[in-house]
Amino acid sequence: MEHNPEQHYGYWIRKIIRRINNIYDHRLQQYDLTGSQLSVLFQLWKKDGLTQKEIQESLNIRAASVSGLVDTLSNKGFIVRKQDTEDARTKRLYLTKEGMHLQSLTMKIIEEIEDSITEGFSQDEKIILLCWIKKLYKNLHALE
Repeated sequence: MEHNPEQHYGYWIRKIIRRINNIYDHRLQQYDLTGSQLSVLFQLWKKDGLTQKEIQESLNIRAASVSGLVDTLSNKGFIVRKQDTEDARTKRLYLTKEGMHLQSLTMKIIEEIEDSITEGFSQDEKIILLCWIKKLYKNLHALE
């Protein structure tokens, strides 16, 4: 029996992830950002003052990856590290004015990409697709 990777869900999911990452990175270049850096900013837009550990857990990525992303965003002037007022050993991450301003600029890009991704889908199909994606994520989380 011939093995055809195109018959596997993981094959298509990986292809989709790579394509989306490339599109995000290309479109965000104008703001000197990557999709990975944007994911860190997203966390801080939801709740400013998180620790690197909290971001790591939320994004489910390695500590070294978060550290590199935070260093880069800090060097670009989008975030700053500040000592926690209650625990001097803990550093918290805060958005700068420039980092806050990026939210409105990048949301336009995200909305355009989202519209392109779901072009031709009805509103009901978009809701179902999101439910399926969340279910896939939950199923994968159970495997870890």
